[in-house]
Formats: sequence, structure tokens, C-alpha cells
Amino acid sequence: MLIFEHCSYLERSPIKLDMFYDVSRNFKQLFHFHPGIEIIFVHAGAGRLIVEQSVHDIGPGTLLFIKPYQPHFLQMDISSDQPYVRSLMKYEPMFFSEYLKAFPSLHQFHQHLCNDPSSAQVVHVPHPERLERFLQENYERLERHPLRNRMEDNALFLVSLLHYLHPLWKTDTVSKPRALDSVPAVAKMMVWINENYDQDFQLEALAQAVHLSPNHISQLFRKATGKTIIEFLTDRRMKQACILLKTTTGSVQEIGEKSGWPNFNYFCSIFKKRMGMTPKQYRYH
Repeated sequence: MLIFEHCSYLERSPIKLDMFYDVSRNFKQLFHFHPGIEIIFVHAGAGRLIVEQSVHDIGPGTLLFIKPYQPHFLQMDISSDQPYVRSLMKYEPMFFSEYLKAFPSLHQFHQHLCNDPSSAQVVHVPHPERLERFLQENYERLERHPLRNRMEDNALFLVSLLHYLHPLWKTDTVSKPRALDSVPAVAKMMVWINENYDQDFQLEALAQAVHLSPNHISQLFRKATGKTIIEFLTDRRMKQACILLKTTTGSVQEIGEKSGWPNFNYFCSIFKKRMGMTPKQYRYH
């Protein structure tokens, strides 16, 4: 199960809107990362978001802001009585920023959301029915426009949305993440792996960190995530390698070492197996 979502469609269409969609039947709970920004508004459903070593409870009226290449795990409690319905706005930030240059305060706000480590990523929207109505009316207006103007219309839609959201980013609406002591064991394992992925992995060390036996954490992790601890660790290392290949000039061997693979040949082999291309090909792809 590959943790990296390529989102190659953002190269062709830098703004993608998927509105008022019931994803209950095909929703996959994966700890993953991807290029582009995601803004998610939850219309129906309940669950939790694990991001930046914190757990946020989410429900109807919750707004999520996911940054590019940011590992996150969205876990929804889906049943026949509790579907998961959301609106998803995914876009390439550099493309969208061009539309914001004429609006200095919105541009500054967007830069804060994208680049400030302390910026809120989960907001419980007051009077969510108003935001739902805003999304509905603006999206219906979009649907009536000719396709030849669609990308520009999508950008203007996002500008309007950002203008609507700006006042909501206040202390009283921002989600308060749960303290680490209350985070479930699987989330604690994810945090530990995220902090130690570049080191030589020992299952016993992870088990000691969460105060459980090695066998128990292996079973618990697979049941909760659908993958083994080693698969998750490999995904995390792969994410780091992808980022370093795209954003630094270090050699492939150096990047392998910094990502947790000191064996150069093994790094190249597993990278090609996972990504479908060599590290060098990925860097210039």
C-alpha cells in the first residue's frame, strides 16, 4: 500500500473540486502524504485526524487544512447510520498564489496557513450551515459556467472561500489537540516512527516506547491501519526521500542515508519498486 499520492492531475488541472461527496463506500484510511494543499469540510461523519504528532477529533462542521507533503492520517468511524460526506478542495499553492497577489491580506493569510508551523489546521466552524450554504451557492454558480473558463472560475471560488474563512481562524474555533497521554497506542507508534524513521529500526525499541509487547503492537498496528509496521516505516522513509530528491541537491546516496537506508543499492532497489522509477529519474521527472 503506497503512502505517496502522486496527484499528477494537479499538473494538468492545478485546482480540483470534489464537492458534497459521500465517500463512505470507497474511503481508505491511510497514513499518507501528497503534493498540493487539501481543504476538507466535513458535512457528515465523525472521526479523528492525526497530523504533526497530534490527534484532533472531527465531526460535522469541521474544516481541515492539509499542507503539501505533510503526513496525515484521517480515520473516520463509518457505518450505515453514519456516512462520511465531505467537500474536498485540492490545489497547487504556487499556482493559486498568483491569484492572491491582488489581495495582500488574503495572500498573507494564505502564506501563514502554508508556511507557519503554528498555524491552525483544524477549525470547528461556528454556524456550519452558513458555510454549507456558501459552498452550495458558489459551486452551483460554477457548474453553470462554460468549461473553457473553469480553471479561472475555480481559482476565484478559492479566493472567495479564503475570504470567507479568514475571520474564522480564531482561537475560540481552533481545534485543541489531545495531549499525547490520551493518544491511542497506534497514534503513539506513528509519532515514534515519524521521529525515528532515519535510525536503525528495532521493534523492541518501539514496543518499549509505547509500553506494550512487540507481538501486541504488531497485531494492533495492522488491525488499525491495514499495513505492517515495516510497511508504514518504509512509507515514511519513502516520503522523506521523495521530498529530499525534489528539494535538495544532495547525492542519491546521501539522501538514502538521511531517509533511513544506509545501503545504497537497497535504497535504489526499494525506491524503484515502490515509485516505479529510480531516484534519479524521480528527481528530474
